[in-house]
This record gives sequence, structure tokens and C-alpha cells, in this order.
Amino acid sequence: MIDTIAALSTAQGPGAIGILRISGPKCKSIASQFLYKNNTPLTETYLSQRKRSAIYCDFLVQGKSYDKIVALYFESPNSYTGEDLLELHFHGNPILLKDALQALFLAGCRPAVQGEFTKRAYLNGKSSLSQAEAIGRLIESRSRFELELAQKNVFGSISQLCSKLRSDLISLKAECEAEIDFSTEDLTFESIEQRKQRIQNVRDLCEKLILDSKIAESLILKSTVVLFGAPNTGKSSLMNRLIGKDRSIISDVPGTTRDYIAEELFLDGMPIRLVDTAGIRQTEDQIEKLGIERSEREAASANLRLVLLDSSLPWKIEMIESLALKDGDECILIANKIDQRHPTWTEDIFNFLETKFQTVQISCKSGEGLEVLLHILKEKLQESESKEDLVLLEDRQMYHFQKISEHLTQTIQHIDHQTPAEIYIEEINDAIREVGEVNGHVENEEILGRIFSKFCVGK
Repeated sequence: MIDTIAALSTAQGPGAIGILRISGPKCKSIASQFLYKNNTPLTETYLSQRKRSAIYCDFLVQGKSYDKIVALYFESPNSYTGEDLLELHFHGNPILLKDALQALFLAGCRPAVQGEFTKRAYLNGKSSLSQAEAIGRLIESRSRFELELAQKNVFGSISQLCSKLRSDLISLKAECEAEIDFSTEDLTFESIEQRKQRIQNVRDLCEKLILDSKIAESLILKSTVVLFGAPNTGKSSLMNRLIGKDRSIISDVPGTTRDYIAEELFLDGMPIRLVDTAGIRQTEDQIEKLGIERSEREAASANLRLVLLDSSLPWKIEMIESLALKDGDECILIANKIDQRHPTWTEDIFNFLETKFQTVQISCKSGEGLEVLLHILKEKLQESESKEDLVLLEDRQMYHFQKISEHLTQTIQHIDHQTPAEIYIEEINDAIREVGEVNGHVENEEILGRIFSKFCVGK
């Protein structure tokens, strides 16, 4: 007997609306104990007649009016889970929602476990496993780039791809088996080279997917932006300005920052790892030397460098040369302290810098130019996010695509060694089974448990 489950489906904490979700065979009979309209209980028949409609009603517990809510009933199989499902929209007070949920438990519902609603949707054929996994990523996405990739998977891009792969592999298998079965007949079959090419095309597609997913994951991880430059150019002041708090120590004494300091920053939903580094200079202080070495390593591996120059000091070409900058380096040159600009920083100097680097004039003290810097920073990072039409695979999917590639590589090796087709057909069969694993032909409860345990309880 399938249990009827219930859980809070909106975020924890106060809000305008809080939604309790109930799914299972006793959905209507349990809910009808609490739902009233004009002091008349809403029967199971009434709910069935008003399916997929918003019902404004009272939620009563032991005859006591608890809240005025909106109830939405979805009849099986036309619901998220494929079962009878009710959504109860309360006012979003956490205490009220907790008490209402406890009342549902006492009436016969079981508390849902993590991801159980989506797991039931998968088991009831409402989504493929790759689509179900994408829902978890969709909810947790922390950047627009990650969200767009998750949306593609929710709408079936991986499922469609797997359908094509399966079709190609079945066609390939059928050709191999036909050649075996009708080897004595006067029939023409594809050449060995043509067969190898078809296998390689499928394998190459899998390997491209794996590579594209790795690129996507690297872009999803925080882009590293390093503040780099000589001492007292204002790196720590800019760090504090960008993150909105005093994180780095600010001092006129050179060498105050002796190691890099990293903080997380979000720009339009893009996660950025912002790093304040030790000032680059010649020093005999061994601790400061270590800090400078670490800072240079951070700068070398960064997605983007913000190179600060002190425009309150007389302009010297050595300001750039000492930082070992090259034309075309992935950096933004920042002339700080523009409110105290030295007369030697002429328009000709700025024009010269613009020919080599993207240059921004700012004042950390007054805030001048910071909006321009943020705009350029967003453009730079968004540009790096949209270089390719990438795909995103979960770890489980990645594993199965790697196995498909391995089986097809083995198939090609068998063909090169003139192994009988009866043997390498088994490798193709194994590849077909792996495709099925990606799309959701999974019966192992432990594997399903691992997948859906990543979801929140109400999903």
C-alpha cells in the first residue's frame, strides 16, 4: 500500500505564502477532514469536481478556524507526482504551517523524506531520471548560466540526446546481427570502415558531452577575480568596497597585507571568488616574500585580474613593467585615487594605457567610477560564460556516458583485431544498457535513494 505523504514545499521561514503538499491515495479523504466552506466540509466528491481549480476555503483543526487558505486538487495521473495531489496555500507563518502539518500527520499522512515527491514523479513515469535530477539543480542554481543549463535538462535535452544515442546504437546492432544471420545470402552490408565510423561518431558524441560538461562545471564554480598591484594602490579598499564590509585591513604602511584574502561576491547571480593579494614589491621580509609568491600564483590562475595603479603618484612606465603585464593579459587596468590624480597622469597617458589594456579610472574613497567597473566586470564574466553551447551532466550521468564511450572503444578494438561480430555485439548491448541507465531505467533502490536525497523535503 502506497503511503500518503505531506511536507512543506516552500522555503523555511516567514513569507507571504506557505504551501503544504499532500500526495497519495488518501489525499482527498485526509484533506476533507480540515477543509470547510461556509461551515460545510468539502467532500471528496466536491474536490473531484473542482480539480485543478483554486478553492478558497477555511482550514479547521478540531472545529477551530485555523487559517483561510487556497486549496488546489490535482487528480491522478495529471499531477506532479502522478498521484492524487493537493496543495494547500496558507499564510506564510512558520508556526501556523508547522501546526497544520502536524494535524495532517495525525490524520494519516506520513512525513515525506527528501526528494520523495520528485521520486514518485519519476516512478510514475511523469519524468525521466535525467529530468528529475535537473529539478534539483534548477532549485539550487546560483548563477543565470547554471540555471539555463538546468532548464535545458528539465525540458528534456539529455533525454532527447539519449533517445538519439539509443536509436543509433540499436540501428548499429541490427546491422551487425543481420550480417551474421544472412551471411550466406546475396545481400550487401556496410563496409567495416563504415561501421567503425558509425561507432566512432557515437563515441565522439559521448566524449564531447563529457568534455562540455566539465567546461560547464568549471564555469559554474566561482570565477576567480584577483586584485593585483604594488603596495598602497588601494587593493584592500577596493575589496572592502566591492563586498560591502571591512574585510581587508587598510593602512598606509606598505606590506600590511601579507597573504591573500578571499571572499565570495555575487554579481547579478554570478558567484565570484574575489581575492585581495599582497602588494608586489622587492622585500627582504621572508614572510612578506611568501605572501607575494602566493599572490602571484593566485593571479596566474585567476579568470580575471584587476590590476591597480596609484594615480596620486607621478606616472612612470615602471608601474606597469614591475607587474610583468603583457598586452592582451586577461585583466582590467584600474587607475585608483583619481580624486587625487597627479598632474603627470595626462590624457595622453590614459590613451596610451587604453591601447594596451581595458582601463578604468576610479576612486575607492569617493566611489567615483565603481559603477563603471562593476558593469565591465559583469560583461567580462558573462562573456566567459557564453562561449559555447554547453551541457551539464550530473555525476551519475557522467559515469554512464564514460562507460558508453569505453564499450564503444572496446568495440572498435575488437573490429581492428578482426574479432567475430558475435563478440563485439555484446559491447554494443552494454552501451545500450548504459544509455538506459542515464535516462532512468534504474531499479536499484540504493541508487535512487542517493539521487533524491539531495533534494529538499518538499520536493
